[in-house]
Amino acid sequence: MIRSLIKNTKIEADDIELYNDRVHQTQIIRLIESSGFNNLVSMLMAIIWVIIIWGDLPPLVLSAWLSLMFVLFVCTSIVQYFELYKRDDLFFSEDVIKRWYLLAVIFVAMGWGIASTLMFPGGQMGQIILAFILVGVSASGISYSNVGWVYTGYVGFILIPLVARLFYIGGEIYFTLASMTGFLLGAIILAAYRINKSTTDALRLSLKNEDLIKNTRRAAKDLENLNRSLTSEIEYVKNIEEELKKARDDAERMSRTKGEFLANMSHEIRTPMNGVIGTLQLLEDTKLNETQREYVEIAYKSADSLMSILNDILDLSKIEAGQLEFEAIPFDLREVVNDVVVLHSLKAEQMGIYLNSNVEEAVPRNVIGDPTRMRQVMVNLISNAIKFTSEGGVSVHIKLKLKDEKDALIRVEVMDTGIGIPKSKHQKLFVAFSQADGSTTRKYGGSGLGLTIVRQLVEMMKGNLGVDSEVGKGSKFWFVIPLGIARDDEISEMPAIVAKPVVLTGKVLLVEDNPINQMVAKKMLEKTGLVSVLAENGKEALERLEQEEFDAVLMDCQMPEMDGFEATRLWREQEQMLSNGRLPIIAMTANVMQGDRERCLASGMDDYLGKPVRQAELGSVLQRWIKN
Repeated sequence: MIRSLIKNTKIEADDIELYNDRVHQTQIIRLIESSGFNNLVSMLMAIIWVIIIWGDLPPLVLSAWLSLMFVLFVCTSIVQYFELYKRDDLFFSEDVIKRWYLLAVIFVAMGWGIASTLMFPGGQMGQIILAFILVGVSASGISYSNVGWVYTGYVGFILIPLVARLFYIGGEIYFTLASMTGFLLGAIILAAYRINKSTTDALRLSLKNEDLIKNTRRAAKDLENLNRSLTSEIEYVKNIEEELKKARDDAERMSRTKGEFLANMSHEIRTPMNGVIGTLQLLEDTKLNETQREYVEIAYKSADSLMSILNDILDLSKIEAGQLEFEAIPFDLREVVNDVVVLHSLKAEQMGIYLNSNVEEAVPRNVIGDPTRMRQVMVNLISNAIKFTSEGGVSVHIKLKLKDEKDALIRVEVMDTGIGIPKSKHQKLFVAFSQADGSTTRKYGGSGLGLTIVRQLVEMMKGNLGVDSEVGKGSKFWFVIPLGIARDDEISEMPAIVAKPVVLTGKVLLVEDNPINQMVAKKMLEKTGLVSVLAENGKEALERLEQEEFDAVLMDCQMPEMDGFEATRLWREQEQMLSNGRLPIIAMTANVMQGDRERCLASGMDDYLGKPVRQAELGSVLQRWIKN
């Protein structure tokens, strides 16, 4: 309710300010349009006054004064006659013309004020005449009351010098005349103020009425259109129903197209990644020296991190629907930090900059959270920092902000000595597909999506993300995130890094169309102790199954001629006709989108392996189905 009241108050204040500005601009225009007679009267009075006192003062003074008054008269007349205050094709804007016109009015008043000081006559008759002229000029300027301060200044500059001059002369008559002039000045200003107030209120009311009339007309037109629409309500409803049906069909078609695109993209990326990761696993088991083994481990971790990122980017439907799942498992925070730093150390070394990390002693080693998401956030921040740093280096600091028996609030800072970011661009950093400066895309590359993913992940983990940066002084990206503290019994349940190798005997039919994945799978099966026979599509697989006996089948899903789903279905039908025992068929596919596992099992397959396939996972699944 308070927010609503504040909002309404702000709207009313904005409305009043808008009308005040419109009223003020209208009053200035009215002043200009109605002041022609005043300007003419003032000029005629000036000419009359110069004629009256021509012999009393030096001609040069009178000519200069009259010339000034004439120039001001000409300027105001030109503005008024040619309506310069309404034109937008001039070198000066309309507002400038209006301001100069108001100043010209004040200058005319100051010119008359000069008459009371430097051009005051010596004779009493001349003094009375001047007083009447000045009072008449002041009274004739009543049209200036459209703008209160202009008229106040106008009569003030004219009459105050006269009052001062009369008091200066002294004497009963002059004191009386000065008092009457001062009283007249106050009365004129008061009357002008009342006129201005009434005209302002009337003008504001008129503007509101105009807006009300416009809105009423618009509402009447809308009502007329509505009435016209209501007369054909049945047809309208039918059209709406047809449009809704079409929109629903289009949405379903777009959803299917999007799902197919994501599935195909996932499949096309995972297929070569299966070859990369599988080859690295095979290479890791060969004879390597220390340096080679370190390089293999870095490459394997890089590929593994890439797969983690690809999983999130490809699964856009989960992110958009807010269904991205997070784990809450024990993990070693220092190990995660060290892995990420090691992963980027080679890149930093190649760029000639340092990369180091520091974890405070108070930070718990074993915490509960999602190590994959934590690693992904840090990978994005560190890779960004390295990319935009050419001198100096990057430092990663892990700090403890708060801690109790069960939870800890951890602050992670990634600081660099790079190009820095203007403060005006900080908010733009976290907008998808954008960067602080468009030129950075050309110079440094990148899609501008990394920090958006970081922000989403940090917020979904109930954390806060921020940046402190100045141009030329580097940047500090930080996030604060709550993590649980793992108990001793939970630490003991943390998965072992090295799994016991599986050794089996038997023959497996490998159905795979990609040559690299064929080689990787055959080598993995050999390491497990199994003999493999190759089939490049579902049709060839059925022929092999009719000719030979196998202990299990590793079946890819997307293949030319006949896919894995059709081949499995046909083989299961043939099994029923022959009354043979059930042959284990295991899906080994890059189809890992939501529902792919269920589709594999529904087609008659017994188990499921998503690519890229790990040696340990392959051995574990085969051990379930091949009994020695």
